[in-house]
Amino acid sequence: MTKYDGLWGGRVKRKTHWKFTLILGIVGFVLALQYNSMNTASPRDTRDLWAIRKELSSEKKIHSELLEEIRGIDQTLVAYNASPEANAASVLQDTLDKLYKQAGFMPTTGPGFVIEVAPSPESIAFGYEIKPVSSELLAWFINVVNQQQGNELEIDGKRFTTLSWIRDINGNLTVSGEVVSTPPFNIKVVSPSKEASEKLYNQLLTTAIQDEFYLDDFVLTISEPEERITLQGWTGGFENRFLKEQTKE
Repeated sequence: MTKYDGLWGGRVKRKTHWKFTLILGIVGFVLALQYNSMNTASPRDTRDLWAIRKELSSEKKIHSELLEEIRGIDQTLVAYNASPEANAASVLQDTLDKLYKQAGFMPTTGPGFVIEVAPSPESIAFGYEIKPVSSELLAWFINVVNQQQGNELEIDGKRFTTLSWIRDINGNLTVSGEVVSTPPFNIKVVSPSKEASEKLYNQLLTTAIQDEFYLDDFVLTISEPEERITLQGWTGGFENRFLKEQTKE
């Protein structure tokens, strides 16, 4: 073999080695990309079928409620457009009465039940001082009730509405500034239907809210749902800061 053959063979080997190194680099880069994509893939939904069906049912319920509200608004608009000017005031008054009822300004009657909040037997037997229910505990109770839409409340004869607030003032529990009696007192709950009332009744019997009241030396006695429970209207009024009556010219 000549000197030139040796040089040519070395060049071929180096060229072959360089190509082999390049191929290995490309293969390694592709494998690294594939491994990274596998590790960064979005996590699978590990919920079971019943959890997914429950969430879907909740979303469908919200969708149905929104459609019902839209349908009611459309009916009101149709009534406005179809009524002559002489009946426009009557349609407007009906709408106003409906809004007042939804806001809790008017008395309402429907299926519901009564809850008595009373001192626990142990606190009475040991002569403990009976203190008012705390605002945090009452607020938690209201949140449990409001997990189902459409429920309305009356606390110790005081209507609780979207405009109401709960505060501890000078050691007293108040609803919209009105003092709630030291237990015992009653809470009335009215639901949109008998089925909704029974569902809320069973929920309150199984939830931890009764235990929380008991830790504060109170017991909840929940009566069975009835067909007719009456709540009085809210008498607190409201402050109109933006609407103004237009005078006739």
